[in-house]
Amino acid sequence: MTFKGGVHPPDRKELSAQRAIQTVAVPKQLSIMLSQHIGAICKPLVNKKDTVTAGQVIGNADAFVSAPVHSPVNGTVKDIALCSHPVLGRAEAIIIESNADNQPKHPCPNNFDVDFDPTYYSPDQIFEAVRKAGIVGMGGAGFPTSVKIKANPQSPITDIIINACECEPFITCDYRLMLEWTIQILAGIALISRALNCKNIYIGIEDNKPDAVATFKKAVESIPFANGMNVVAVKTKYPQGGERQLIKSILNKDVPTSGIPPMIGVLVSNVATCAAIAEAVVLNNPLTYRPVTVSGRGVKNPGNFYAPVGMAAGELIELAGGLTEDAVKVIMGGPMMGFAIADLSTPLTKTSGAITVLTPKDFPKRKETPCIRCGRCVAACPVNINPTKIAHAVKNNMLDVAKQYYMSACIECGCCSYSCPADIELTGYIKTGKILVARAKKLMPA
Repeated sequence: MTFKGGVHPPDRKELSAQRAIQTVAVPKQLSIMLSQHIGAICKPLVNKKDTVTAGQVIGNADAFVSAPVHSPVNGTVKDIALCSHPVLGRAEAIIIESNADNQPKHPCPNNFDVDFDPTYYSPDQIFEAVRKAGIVGMGGAGFPTSVKIKANPQSPITDIIINACECEPFITCDYRLMLEWTIQILAGIALISRALNCKNIYIGIEDNKPDAVATFKKAVESIPFANGMNVVAVKTKYPQGGERQLIKSILNKDVPTSGIPPMIGVLVSNVATCAAIAEAVVLNNPLTYRPVTVSGRGVKNPGNFYAPVGMAAGELIELAGGLTEDAVKVIMGGPMMGFAIADLSTPLTKTSGAITVLTPKDFPKRKETPCIRCGRCVAACPVNINPTKIAHAVKNNMLDVAKQYYMSACIECGCCSYSCPADIELTGYIKTGKILVARAKKLMPA
């Protein structure tokens, strides 16, 4: 079974797929965004000139749907000010100057073994550890993970799907995690299973990653705590990593348009999130570092890095050899769903899985022409909406009409723009429409 729609862009993963994850040295300065996830924005718990330690909570919110933020380093609060944000434009951040002479080591953890016993931890212990660690979904919009793994007797989870697809072009950090941190990922999956008392576990990996499929199949057969987990090789197709699309491919179930996976008894979690869960529960480490791919033909030495949250994009690019002379666009994320940034001081957040740098060869300059009503965007759309009608409504400031065409159902995957022969930036118009609606409801700043 597979989902309808989707596209097959060149994956370009060969640029970094064979590069092992490198741990990044502590930068001189970090900018920790207070808005890094879906839910309530954190408020600073520190003041200018305060001394902070690695792992210290520096921002939090009282709301249930939220996640605290922590300092990745020992240092001093330089300022609390507006900084460039990859999604919001500008947002408040805590700027920390690190103490060069006094930093704890934070190597790639990967120190789990086959004797790990998830039953040692109660569901409440797992929930509390994940909540205190500030873990959010690291492969998507950043929904607080503690909320997802809190068991609800009225709406029990019957199936757990682990998203190991990594379908965006260029990005390979999850792929490297699967090969290098296999046991830690499986430990995190076992802890999710323990928290939700759910034994139906499916690990979905695209079939263009046969070595990752083989690694996980061997692991679940040989590791006692992973016995019973199902490794599923799914069709390589973008956006196979979308949670609705993955649920359709593995379980042949449809998530209601206005609903979420738990409504049909399914939880979906990314592999990097699983690794972070294991680290939080077992090692008591908050989410302050994450794997990041720096790739694209605009980077001299593409690679995968284990980098602190708050590190400037430009600094990480320099660790990848710097920009090539023909680099023209820097994207936080992948080329299909990422956000172009103009300011290389923009910091990494908990959801920043990649920095992609493109050259003119990657997107020949073309001029938008009138829609020819070919229907390719409709055929490519994985959620079965009509992107061109929504885009036209937004262009003409007819937001009520755009909403009637289910604009809110768009997952912003970019398939419509990619497939449009008229080179209309359909996804961009839809994103703009969503922002205008949110501002009208005062859900976003103007």
